[in-house]
Amino acid sequence: MNASSKTIDTPQQPLRMLILDAARKLFAEHGYAQVSMRKLATTIGYSPTTIYHHFKDKKELFLCLTEETYRDFLHRINRIIATTPPPREALKNILYTLVDMGLENPSAYRVGFMMESDLWKDHDSHFQHNPLGKTMYNRINKCVKDCLPANASDEDILVTANSVVAATHGLTSLLITYPTFEWGPLDRLKAQVIDSAVDAIG
Repeated sequence: MNASSKTIDTPQQPLRMLILDAARKLFAEHGYAQVSMRKLATTIGYSPTTIYHHFKDKKELFLCLTEETYRDFLHRINRIIATTPPPREALKNILYTLVDMGLENPSAYRVGFMMESDLWKDHDSHFQHNPLGKTMYNRINKCVKDCLPANASDEDILVTANSVVAATHGLTSLLITYPTFEWGPLDRLKAQVIDSAVDAIG
């Protein structure tokens, strides 16, 4: 059977899942711009036409991958908020979880949080294409707001939220990009970055 004639999902791995897994790996390794539907088709041994039966275009495929990552993170955020009442501790746990997610699945983290793409040209384009990202961002902002004085301005909340996320994302990105670097004890490193950032709020 040649590649163009493969149309049946295998019991072990449904075709849509196979496409997503391969695309995630290709995007993470080569970047959004360097991955084409034809390259993806060659990688999984199917024709491009078969992929188009599942995804309209590369943009839809990419956004589906980011949505998976955001949904997973949002689920974890909601669980933390529900079980960790003190907002400062909840925020720390959320940020620790972001690092852990990156280390558990570097390819998903790269695609969801580190990928350069022409989709992100406008100020609100992340949220326009993926409302789960907006919800995720708002959850973190709410935790930050609850850590700040009641009279904190919207700008204070925005800058503070972005600063703690930037610190955490920076750490996660470095750990993923340079996994063999001598970082020292990971738990201590995470505490140094995250606890220090959150404890400085307010």
